[in-house]
Amino acid sequence: MSKYRYTTEIQQMMFVFGEVQDPLPDTTMLIEDIVRSQVIEIIILAAAQAHRRGSRFTAAEDFIFLIRHDRTKVMRLREYLSWKDVRKKVKEREDAGDDIIDDANADKPDRSSRVKIKLSWDLANSFLENANSNSAAANDDDDEEDDDLLDAQTDSLKRLKDADDVTRQMTRDEYVHYSECRQASFTFRKNKRFREWANMSAYLDTKLNDEIIDILGFLTFEMVSKLTETALNVKRDLEKAASDALNLAEANSKQQQQQRESSQLQSEIHSQPQAQTQPSLQSPPQAQAQQLSQPQSHQTLASSAKPTNSISDTVSIFSGPPTARSPLEVQHVQEAFRRLQRAPQPIRNFKGGLTRTRVSLI
Repeated sequence: MSKYRYTTEIQQMMFVFGEVQDPLPDTTMLIEDIVRSQVIEIIILAAAQAHRRGSRFTAAEDFIFLIRHDRTKVMRLREYLSWKDVRKKVKEREDAGDDIIDDANADKPDRSSRVKIKLSWDLANSFLENANSNSAAANDDDDEEDDDLLDAQTDSLKRLKDADDVTRQMTRDEYVHYSECRQASFTFRKNKRFREWANMSAYLDTKLNDEIIDILGFLTFEMVSKLTETALNVKRDLEKAASDALNLAEANSKQQQQQRESSQLQSEIHSQPQAQTQPSLQSPPQAQAQQLSQPQSHQTLASSAKPTNSISDTVSIFSGPPTARSPLEVQHVQEAFRRLQRAPQPIRNFKGGLTRTRVSLI
């Protein structure tokens, strides 16, 4: 069995994030290898964090703790988990047939309201549980959470706007395909495949619950998004550098050609008085033919100086669309991963030698 089990899902995610509809297989396999290594790194670090807490079981907070520095991503994950809890409760009520709401319970809040998830390492949470909710610390904490929530909502709105710009010119069939690609996931109804793909049994003694699998599915989606967007930026930078170099080379060649033409014209002008001082031994018809041939030579020289259109510039009936984009290559993804790994590492010794650098989480 091949170790690449999420080729289709990664291709769909890349298409949603701006890549062509059919990415290169080598690029897709490289992204899958990177995502798998990142998932294994997250599992190992989360298990180590649970061991520091003195627990045999890893919790959801151990995984969220690893991305605590990216507060926007943490807020999006908390929103994702809270709405997932809402859908779970609503589904349980529908399965139980509890569709009728009593008038006595009309004033009570709905049970399916969103749960506010608090993280255990937030210092304010441990102190505010027994403190007054109207204190200044509580207000400051609420303001900070509101700012983080606003940043997460702004990022989500930006993604929705980008999706709207992409789908604005799509046909019905193209939009249906794009909607199916947006639902691609590593873990949705694929928990068993995801456990085998990440080889969790080799790194954990206990089995992870479904909530942690959902968190890993969210993080893998974010990894593919970050890799694809960074690789597209790398490709755009390389194409711009190549076009700038080509324009510079064309400008230099045109300048050299103009200098050669001007030097040639100056040499012809200097040679004309010497030719006029010499006695003309030619017959009148020959001299007239020579004078007629001189303008023609100048016209030929001028026509050769004009830039001719290359084959790529010509547009024919069988030529492809001018907006066709090339897919991402392996070198683009490698450079994107290198940029994402370019994190400042502290210097722990001044004795020289090699030290193992930590892998930065995407």
